[in-house]
Amino acid sequence: MNDNITTTEIVEEGKLKKNMGTLIILIISGAMIYALPYFKAYYYDTFVLHFNLTNTQMGTLGSVYGLFAIPGYIMGGFMADRFSTRKLMTFSLMVTGILALILLFYPPYPVVLLIHAVWGITTIMTFWNALVKAIRTIASSNEQGRAFGLFEGGRGIVNIVQATAMLALFSYLSRIASDKVGLSAIIAGYAAIHILLGVLLWIRFKDPFESKNVKGQSFVNVPVLKKALKMPTTWLVVAIIFTSYTVIISYFYFTPYTTQVFGATATLGAFFSIFSQYMRPIGSFTAGFAADKFGSSKILLICFIILTLSILGITITPGKASLIWIVVICAVSLYTVMYGIQSLHYAILEEGDYSLEMTGTVTSIVCPLGYSAEFFAPLVAGPLLDKFPGVTGYKYFFTYLTAMGVIGIIVTLIWLSITKERRMELAHARKK
Repeated sequence: MNDNITTTEIVEEGKLKKNMGTLIILIISGAMIYALPYFKAYYYDTFVLHFNLTNTQMGTLGSVYGLFAIPGYIMGGFMADRFSTRKLMTFSLMVTGILALILLFYPPYPVVLLIHAVWGITTIMTFWNALVKAIRTIASSNEQGRAFGLFEGGRGIVNIVQATAMLALFSYLSRIASDKVGLSAIIAGYAAIHILLGVLLWIRFKDPFESKNVKGQSFVNVPVLKKALKMPTTWLVVAIIFTSYTVIISYFYFTPYTTQVFGATATLGAFFSIFSQYMRPIGSFTAGFAADKFGSSKILLICFIILTLSILGITITPGKASLIWIVVICAVSLYTVMYGIQSLHYAILEEGDYSLEMTGTVTSIVCPLGYSAEFFAPLVAGPLLDKFPGVTGYKYFFTYLTAMGVIGIIVTLIWLSITKERRMELAHARKK
């Protein structure tokens, strides 16, 4: 392939329809690769027992994973622009799966800790940014919304299916053999799936940049980095991800709120959390396809408005059991649009006029800063709920979430203003 090939030519090669098989592999890979670092939480007692861990050690496994994952977003972006996305993703899936096989020997704690540290590298640094770039690559400029919408919604479906299937397998084997056999089967199953996905991705994914000569190229493309840092849209993307992700990782607070304030049963409270996963495909698919028809940022604005009004509705509804139906409606709306927004986090890059070649560099900026909400939100929620017990603390925190929604609306309006010319180009292309 000619090294001087233009971005437009690359995107036009990767029409989403003919790459649907590749997208399915990317969807499954994007969901499954995070199953191994987190599955232990679903089988907590069994994992602790058979790996002979303390609760502190169990918590440290998650901490060390996060410790390596955070800088991974930064380094991973530069790697995605420096190396083949196909090689990076295949490496990530294969190594993640092979490390899981080591767990079948139930090694001592230091080995398990090391595995989780390496997983922080293989699931983030060498995978996530490359995955975002890969999805942009297989869709044309006017298919970015549906590409990322299908990706996010598809991940939700895969998570539901794999979690249910693994739980059924664990329950069955625990009943006829032992819970250790069940745990081993889950680990072996996840490992096999990762390795298989690595092979399939290697065969199926065609990386348009793989044949480019990068010999002698620096790890960090400084001119591209400077360009991305100077673009105001970069910081708007950071704000969009940060504000929306604050809500996405905080929605579970609505569960104790409904039980404590509205007197909902524990079952109904759990429903609030579980039901969100069923709304994920609906929100992602709808937002993605609508984004390609009307424009990503326009749909983003609508979603932010609904998200803000939904949180506000839950916050101001009087705590009466007879009014819980209002909370249910608001929660369903909230769950739908928050995943719709998540599906557009990277789809809007096309409106920001970011070339495919600089996707990794851009994500090395927006990912660590945007996803830092996962660090800050608990620091806000915890003290508020401790200092103001009961309904008051929740209302203060929900007010904070409402403020995040308002900021998201303002930022999106600014985005609409400064990307007007590029959006008009895309709108014109859609009409052809």
